[in-house]
Amino acid sequence: MNGGSADARIIPQGRSRLPGRLIVGVVSALVLFVTATRLGPAIRAGRREGAHGFWVATGQHCARSACTWNGQFKLPSGHVVLSSAQYAGQLPAGIHAGTSVAALFPGGSALVYPASGSDAWISLLLGLVLAAIGLYWSCHRFVANYFRDRATVTS
Repeated sequence: MNGGSADARIIPQGRSRLPGRLIVGVVSALVLFVTATRLGPAIRAGRREGAHGFWVATGQHCARSACTWNGQFKLPSGHVVLSSAQYAGQLPAGIHAGTSVAALFPGGSALVYPASGSDAWISLLLGLVLAAIGLYWSCHRFVANYFRDRATVTS
């Protein structure tokens, strides 16, 4: 009845989920680090806390199809607080070197925010939560097995 070869009776094993879990874990850890380091300044900017001044465009850097403007953050007295800063808001049309925009420097990074505040903390908080979920999903079985194995060894 079984006219097939012995190889046909081998039950295929399921694919290992390690590569997918590994990729999700590494990406989640990176996103967690980046969002965690930027969340504090973004919250302070959302509360409009920090030094009020002006972001002055100094130069544009283009790579492929995206361009970013670098600038300086200056206090109203003219004192340069940051010599290399990026503006984390909508820049006016027709920006050129020397364009000045009212800004807020909350500290903790090289980003300055619009003087009216920012809601960037919301997307950063969402990214932080998603990264934590991804990190948990990627390693919870490994951690549980580790502790289960240690418990059986010490018993």
